[in-house]
Amino acid sequence: MAYNLIITDRADELIDSCVLYIINKLKNTQAASHLLDGISEVYDRLEENPYQFPNSKDDYLRRRGYKEALISDMQYKIVFRIEESTVYVVGLFHDLEDYPSKVME
Repeated sequence: MAYNLIITDRADELIDSCVLYIINKLKNTQAASHLLDGISEVYDRLEENPYQFPNSKDDYLRRRGYKEALISDMQYKIVFRIEESTVYVVGLFHDLEDYPSKVME
């Protein structure tokens, strides 16, 4: 079964912000490119089977049905929820962030 993937405006903003930070502040275009490739890979997997990813480690988010997908070889995760045949990506966060407080419904 193929799932519809919806990237929320907030998730787009968080991804853009993160990529711009890596490029402009860290001066590491290779890392930014690697992150974007990783995001694309996760998106492909979400469209194929979002249930392959674990539930959120945060109790509050887990109770609301959120799951997390780690970006390969990086300390970033994509937070999403599934409603029927649609996957809603709500954010991209670094492992060190207090991301549960930043996830908006």
